[in-house]
Amino acid sequence: MKFGRVRNGYDPEEVEQYFKRVRETYDETLLSQRDRIFELKDALTKAESALGEYEKKKEQIGKAIESALSKADEIEKLTRRKVAKELAALRKFHRRWVTYYARLLEKYPMDDELAHAGDINEEIDRLIGESDEVPADELRYGSFDPVGMIEEHLASESASDGESFDYDAAAHPDEDLGQILHDLGLMFGKDD
Repeated sequence: MKFGRVRNGYDPEEVEQYFKRVRETYDETLLSQRDRIFELKDALTKAESALGEYEKKKEQIGKAIESALSKADEIEKLTRRKVAKELAALRKFHRRWVTYYARLLEKYPMDDELAHAGDINEEIDRLIGESDEVPADELRYGSFDPVGMIEEHLASESASDGESFDYDAAAHPDEDLGQILHDLGLMFGKDD
Protein backbone atom coordinates (compact mmCIF):
# COMPACT_ATOMS: atom_id res chain seq x y z
CA MET A 1 0.00 0.00 0.00
CA LYS A 2 1.21 3.43 -0.79
CA PHE A 3 0.29 6.36 1.38
CA GLY A 4 -0.29 9.80 0.01
CA ARG A 5 2.11 12.51 1.11
CA VAL A 6 1.03 15.54 3.04
CA ARG A 7 2.98 18.35 4.39
CA ASN A 8 4.80 16.74 7.25
CA GLY A 9 4.79 13.08 6.13
CA TYR A 10 2.13 10.50 5.25
CA ASP A 11 -1.62 11.11 5.42
CA PRO A 12 -2.60 10.29 9.01
CA GLU A 13 -6.10 9.05 8.02
CA GLU A 14 -4.75 6.57 5.50
CA VAL A 15 -2.16 5.36 8.01
CA GLU A 16 -4.84 5.01 10.67
CA GLN A 17 -7.10 3.01 8.29
CA TYR A 18 -4.19 0.80 7.32
CA PHE A 19 -3.34 0.07 10.95
CA LYS A 20 -7.04 -0.59 11.61
CA ARG A 21 -7.19 -3.15 8.76
CA VAL A 22 -3.93 -4.75 9.94
CA ARG A 23 -5.31 -4.95 13.51
CA GLU A 24 -8.59 -6.49 12.26
CA THR A 25 -6.70 -9.02 10.15
CA TYR A 26 -4.44 -9.74 13.12
CA ASP A 27 -7.46 -10.16 15.44
CA GLU A 28 -9.20 -12.45 12.93
CA THR A 29 -6.05 -14.52 12.51
CA LEU A 30 -5.56 -14.63 16.26
CA LEU A 31 -9.17 -15.75 16.84
CA SER A 32 -8.87 -18.32 14.07
CA GLN A 33 -5.62 -19.68 15.54
CA ARG A 34 -7.08 -19.69 19.06
CA ASP A 35 -10.09 -21.69 17.79
CA ARG A 36 -7.70 -24.04 16.00
CA ILE A 37 -5.68 -24.44 19.22
CA PHE A 38 -8.86 -25.36 21.14
CA GLU A 39 -9.83 -27.84 18.40
CA LEU A 40 -6.38 -29.40 18.52
CA LYS A 41 -6.48 -29.56 22.34
CA ASP A 42 -9.88 -31.33 22.16
CA ALA A 43 -8.53 -33.71 19.52
CA LEU A 44 -5.45 -34.35 21.67
CA THR A 45 -7.63 -35.04 24.73
CA LYS A 46 -9.76 -37.49 22.71
CA ALA A 47 -6.67 -39.15 21.25
CA GLU A 48 -5.10 -39.49 24.72
CA SER A 49 -8.36 -40.94 26.04
CA ALA A 50 -8.50 -43.41 23.14
CA LEU A 51 -4.83 -44.26 23.70
CA GLY A 52 -5.59 -44.91 27.37
CA GLU A 53 -8.44 -47.23 26.37
CA TYR A 54 -6.16 -49.05 23.93
CA GLU A 55 -3.47 -49.39 26.59
CA LYS A 56 -6.03 -50.90 28.99
CA LYS A 57 -7.24 -53.29 26.27
CA LYS A 58 -3.65 -54.13 25.37
CA GLU A 59 -2.93 -54.96 29.00
CA GLN A 60 -6.11 -57.06 29.27
CA ILE A 61 -5.31 -58.88 26.04
CA GLY A 62 -1.76 -59.51 27.23
CA LYS A 63 -3.06 -60.95 30.50
CA ALA A 64 -5.61 -63.07 28.61
CA ILE A 65 -2.89 -64.42 26.32
CA GLU A 66 -0.62 -65.19 29.27
CA SER A 67 -3.51 -66.92 31.02
CA ALA A 68 -4.38 -68.91 27.89
CA LEU A 69 -0.77 -69.97 27.39
CA SER A 70 -0.52 -70.98 31.04
CA LYS A 71 -3.76 -72.95 30.78
CA ALA A 72 -2.59 -74.58 27.54
CA ASP A 73 0.66 -75.64 29.21
CA GLU A 74 -1.31 -77.01 32.15
CA ILE A 75 -3.67 -78.91 29.84
CA GLU A 76 -0.74 -80.25 27.84
CA LYS A 77 1.00 -81.50 30.99
CA LEU A 78 -2.23 -83.07 32.22
CA THR A 79 -2.81 -84.72 28.86
CA ARG A 80 0.70 -86.10 28.79
CA ARG A 81 0.21 -87.53 32.29
CA LYS A 82 -3.10 -89.08 31.25
CA VAL A 83 -1.57 -90.54 28.09
CA ALA A 84 1.32 -92.00 30.08
CA LYS A 85 -1.12 -93.41 32.64
CA GLU A 86 -3.33 -94.90 29.93
CA LEU A 87 -0.33 -96.41 28.13
CA ALA A 88 0.84 -97.94 31.40
CA ALA A 89 -2.64 -99.37 31.98
CA LEU A 90 -2.75 -100.70 28.41
CA ARG A 91 0.66 -102.34 28.82
CA LYS A 92 -0.44 -103.95 32.10
CA PHE A 93 -3.69 -105.18 30.54
CA HIS A 94 -1.80 -106.46 27.51
CA ARG A 95 0.70 -108.38 29.66
CA ARG A 96 -2.20 -109.97 31.53
CA TRP A 97 -3.95 -110.77 28.28
CA VAL A 98 -0.82 -112.32 26.74
CA THR A 99 -0.41 -114.49 29.85
CA TYR A 100 -4.05 -115.52 29.66
CA TYR A 101 -3.73 -116.19 25.93
CA ALA A 102 -0.70 -118.40 26.54
CA ARG A 103 -2.73 -120.42 29.06
CA LEU A 104 -5.55 -120.74 26.52
CA LEU A 105 -3.10 -122.10 23.95
CA GLU A 106 -1.86 -124.66 26.47
CA LYS A 107 -5.38 -125.70 27.41
CA TYR A 108 -7.15 -125.72 24.04
CA PRO A 109 -6.05 -126.72 20.59
CA MET A 110 -5.35 -123.94 18.09
CA ASP A 111 -8.44 -122.93 16.14
CA ASP A 112 -9.40 -119.93 14.00
CA GLU A 113 -10.59 -117.80 16.91
CA LEU A 114 -7.41 -118.36 18.89
CA ALA A 115 -5.32 -117.67 15.79
CA HIS A 116 -7.23 -114.41 15.30
CA ALA A 117 -6.60 -113.52 18.94
CA GLY A 118 -2.89 -114.10 18.27
CA ASP A 119 -3.09 -111.66 15.37
CA ILE A 120 -4.73 -109.14 17.68
CA ASN A 121 -1.93 -109.68 20.21
CA GLU A 122 0.66 -108.94 17.54
CA GLU A 123 -1.19 -105.79 16.47
CA ILE A 124 -1.41 -104.59 20.07
CA ASP A 125 2.31 -105.31 20.50
CA ARG A 126 3.00 -103.25 17.38
CA LEU A 127 0.85 -100.34 18.57
CA ILE A 128 2.36 -100.33 22.04
CA GLY A 129 5.78 -100.54 20.43
CA GLU A 130 4.93 -97.46 18.31
CA SER A 131 4.10 -95.52 21.46
CA ASP A 132 7.44 -96.62 22.96
CA GLU A 133 9.28 -95.42 19.85
CA VAL A 134 8.17 -91.80 20.32
CA PRO A 135 11.30 -89.86 21.31
CA ALA A 136 11.23 -88.05 24.63
CA ASP A 137 11.83 -84.68 22.96
CA GLU A 138 8.70 -85.18 20.85
CA LEU A 139 6.76 -85.92 24.00
CA ARG A 140 8.19 -82.77 25.53
CA TYR A 141 7.70 -80.42 22.58
CA GLY A 142 4.23 -81.41 21.49
CA SER A 143 4.63 -83.32 18.21
CA PHE A 144 3.38 -86.52 19.84
CA ASP A 145 -0.33 -86.80 19.14
CA PRO A 146 -1.80 -89.97 20.68
CA VAL A 147 -5.35 -89.15 19.60
CA GLY A 148 -4.13 -88.60 16.06
CA MET A 149 -2.23 -91.90 16.15
CA ILE A 150 -5.33 -93.76 17.32
CA GLU A 151 -7.51 -92.07 14.71
CA GLU A 152 -4.98 -92.88 11.96
CA HIS A 153 -4.89 -96.50 13.09
CA LEU A 154 -8.65 -96.74 13.20
CA ALA A 155 -8.94 -95.07 9.79
CA SER A 156 -6.45 -97.50 8.27
CA GLU A 157 -8.21 -100.46 9.86
CA SER A 158 -11.67 -99.33 8.79
CA ALA A 159 -10.39 -98.67 5.27
CA SER A 160 -9.02 -102.21 5.09
CA ASP A 161 -12.10 -103.97 6.45
CA GLY A 162 -14.76 -101.67 5.01
CA GLU A 163 -16.19 -100.77 8.41
CA SER A 164 -16.03 -97.47 10.23
CA PHE A 165 -15.43 -97.00 13.93
CA ASP A 166 -18.43 -95.60 15.80
CA TYR A 167 -17.25 -93.58 18.81
CA ASP A 168 -20.76 -93.30 20.18
CA ALA A 169 -21.30 -97.06 20.06
CA ALA A 170 -17.94 -97.60 21.76
CA ALA A 171 -18.70 -95.06 24.47
CA HIS A 172 -22.24 -96.36 25.06
CA PRO A 173 -22.35 -100.06 24.10
CA ASP A 174 -25.66 -101.91 23.88
CA GLU A 175 -24.19 -104.98 25.54
CA ASP A 176 -23.37 -105.19 29.20
CA LEU A 177 -19.78 -105.40 30.44
CA GLY A 178 -20.08 -109.12 31.17
CA GLN A 179 -21.11 -109.84 27.57
CA ILE A 180 -18.27 -107.70 26.18
CA LEU A 181 -15.71 -109.48 28.40
CA HIS A 182 -17.20 -112.81 27.38
CA ASP A 183 -16.94 -111.88 23.66
CA LEU A 184 -13.31 -110.85 24.17
CA GLY A 185 -12.62 -114.17 25.85
CA LEU A 186 -11.71 -112.60 29.15
CA MET A 187 -14.60 -114.13 31.04
CA PHE A 188 -16.17 -117.53 30.64
CA GLY A 189 -19.85 -118.17 31.19
CA LYS A 190 -21.89 -121.31 31.80
CA ASP A 191 -22.07 -122.31 28.13
CA ASP A 192 -18.24 -122.24 27.61
